[in-house]
Amino acid sequence: MSNINISTVLKRLEAVTSRLEDLYEHSDKGVPQSSNASAPTSTAAPTAVTAPLPPPAPVQVQLIEDPPSVVAYDEQILKGRVQPFVKLTETFPIASLVEQAKLVERLYTNLGGIIRIAAVCKKPDQAAFAELLRDIQGDIEAISAIKDSNRKERDWFNHFNFVAEGSPVIGWITMENKPGAYVTDIKEATQFYGNRIIKEFKEKDKAHVEWVKAFTAIFDDVKKYVMEYHSTGLVWNAKGISISEYKASVPAAAGGNPPPPPPPPPPGPPPPPSVPPAPAAGDGVAAVFAELNRGAEVTKNLRKVDKSEMTHKNPALRASSAVPSTVGSSAAPKKPIKPAKPQALMGKKPAKFALEGNKWAIEYQENVATLTVDNAEITHVVNLFGCKNSTIIIKGKINAVTIVNCTKMSVLVESVISSVSVTNSPSFTLQITGSAPTIQLDSTDSGQIFLSKDCLSTEITTAKCSSINISLPVEGEEDGVFEEKPVPEMLLTKIQGGKLVTTVVEHVG
Repeated sequence: MSNINISTVLKRLEAVTSRLEDLYEHSDKGVPQSSNASAPTSTAAPTAVTAPLPPPAPVQVQLIEDPPSVVAYDEQILKGRVQPFVKLTETFPIASLVEQAKLVERLYTNLGGIIRIAAVCKKPDQAAFAELLRDIQGDIEAISAIKDSNRKERDWFNHFNFVAEGSPVIGWITMENKPGAYVTDIKEATQFYGNRIIKEFKEKDKAHVEWVKAFTAIFDDVKKYVMEYHSTGLVWNAKGISISEYKASVPAAAGGNPPPPPPPPPPGPPPPPSVPPAPAAGDGVAAVFAELNRGAEVTKNLRKVDKSEMTHKNPALRASSAVPSTVGSSAAPKKPIKPAKPQALMGKKPAKFALEGNKWAIEYQENVATLTVDNAEITHVVNLFGCKNSTIIIKGKINAVTIVNCTKMSVLVESVISSVSVTNSPSFTLQITGSAPTIQLDSTDSGQIFLSKDCLSTEITTAKCSSINISLPVEGEEDGVFEEKPVPEMLLTKIQGGKLVTTVVEHVG
């Protein structure tokens, strides 16, 4: 059919149409057929003309197959890694962790939809692309919300953190340069919690170790996929259609998006009228206890009683049982003290990440999944101040690192020439993959330090610290296997020869 000239086909159709119109007009006017036609032919002709024409055949639309990048994503990432990870999570007895894993599956499913759109659409503007990312942003926030709502699950909180730290890996689609390196950074950030899980459950339950390896394998395959199909960023179809045209054609196409959800159920009965609260009693036992609970505020406005008004020193007052009021009191009532402004209502200071001379100033960073200091030099000093719940990765050999007034910070350092100092920064995590001669801790509680095999000669000094644990690599084991050692907190001081001698208290038995 493809070899026939279309103009020839049109001419034939016009000829057939003209012939049928002529036959229809002759049948309406009752024009007899030619005399040289045979009788059977003349009687059969009107019947054939008056028969209705068959409807035209429907146009068959050929469905376009998915491009190789979409097929590879579905087979290698979604079906090959993410879904097996979810099935392995379902074997754990905690429902909230299973729910978090299913959100991870939904996150990668939505990512696959964006990759499919990029394969058939041309690159949109920033506003349209931001609208396209709204679903995966909501998935990441939901995964983090499950982590925050399960902080009391001490046995499983490392699992929640492990998954939450790895969910931003899908952000590679926003990277226009080196998205593979971004995937590697996210993988390194999750190793903090992955190593904790392996260390805790290596001897108890091997299923947790396999679970960590299954989630880490997702990062490995994502990086392979990105380097093969999107090595310089998400690839769009330069000759494709716009996203608006694609969305308009998706509902009519086969295998499109699922149908919209059903309408919401009808509203329930109206709530009962609210009962006004009973007025508080001005006197009685409840009022007395309410005044007592005010503490020092009860006696705040009391004045000093003069001797002339004391009944135990004036018999006349005892007889009258009435105390005269003081006229013209000189003590003026004090103005109420203005309460201090809560910390939560104070203005939030702007975040800062800049290289000033030879010092990196990283200040007031909050809830940042990964912040990387690239191309650090041997003379640089990294200063962290006022950061919360963030992960900082420092690449290269630097002079020193200082962490001051930070909370729940995770810091990954390669090598330090001078020292790493942590001051007033509770719940920190520090990992050194290279070497560091000195680690100084001051006024800090609850800290975890992971050292490499090159850091076994590191000197660690502590002052006013508690709950500090040092994880050392186990000799003969694979990388990532650590043995935790607590830093002593109980000290014994004796007086010997006029001097104070302090030793660590050892518990025996």
